[in-house]
Amino acid sequence: MAFVGIYLDKAMSNPEAVKQLKKIPEVLECHYTTGNWSILIKILCKDNAHLMHLLNSEIQSISGVSRTETFISLDQQIERQIKI
Repeated sequence: MAFVGIYLDKAMSNPEAVKQLKKIPEVLECHYTTGNWSILIKILCKDNAHLMHLLNSEIQSISGVSRTETFISLDQQIERQIKI
């Protein structure tokens, strides 16, 4: 499991970038965020080589993506669903 912060060239690139991210089955979640990134995604990979392939060949090749920042999850401590 990894989380990838995606920096876009322009805010108007958001809808097209999300459209392309939807085509990648390993992308489990996609969020517009405040702060440094335009988009934060959650992805699931088999191993580091798979992660590197996704970053280099799939995600960073999307038009408008200027760079990414990746955080690998070492262990999930809390998982729950709540009603609001």
